[in-house]
Amino acid sequence: MLLRALAFVVLSLCAAPSWAALAIDSASSAGCGSCTSLSWSHTVSGTNRLLVVGPSGYDTADSVTGATYNSVSMTVVPSSSTSNGNHTISQYGLIAPSTGANTVLVSATGPMTDLGAGAVSYTDAHQTTPFGTAVTATGTSTTPTVNVSSAADEIVVDALNILHNGTLTVGAGQTQRWQAIGGSGFIKYAGSTETGSATTTMSWANSTSQAWAISAVPVKPVGAAAATVRLRTFVGVGQ
Repeated sequence: MLLRALAFVVLSLCAAPSWAALAIDSASSAGCGSCTSLSWSHTVSGTNRLLVVGPSGYDTADSVTGATYNSVSMTVVPSSSTSNGNHTISQYGLIAPSTGANTVLVSATGPMTDLGAGAVSYTDAHQTTPFGTAVTATGTSTTPTVNVSSAADEIVVDALNILHNGTLTVGAGQTQRWQAIGGSGFIKYAGSTETGSATTTMSWANSTSQAWAISAVPVKPVGAAAATVRLRTFVGVGQ
């Protein structure tokens, strides 16, 4: 009797798990004049959470030093800070912020002539590397604009600081998340979001030419793990 060893190799392709799409949870903002700090309540909910805060300052000497949420320090987004004369702008991020209504606190080195900030929270954001590459721009014109490299499953968020004079309108395709006048009336601070693309243009239109500074950064989705291949071997004995 002839025994034959039969080996069977089976490749199993395991599909990547599906995830909900990156989405906006909520937005809020606040401002003050001649103040060293600024605080307000922001409500966070959902899973795979991310919070982004964009402070705008106006002063000859003092500047923003940091931000917290529910007393937890936020981290400045790399390459998100710039200035244009007395105008300063930056963005801060916090992965997995506490849920519920908690306090956003923005601090400065001293009393700033004008200080304003907005916050946007996200659901199903990447929990390790939530940001793409931030881009800033400055100028004096009627069209504050910055171009950001992004992708269709991302959301780009911007923060704008512009001298208060004229009417400010958000660009086409963007959703305005906040716009207000600083407590001392020197600046408008504003922010918006837009679905990403290979090159995402974040722009605003002001009815008069003014000095401005803008910062924008793409937020990445939680994403799906790559499909995996499992190798299974079965050995049988037959005649």
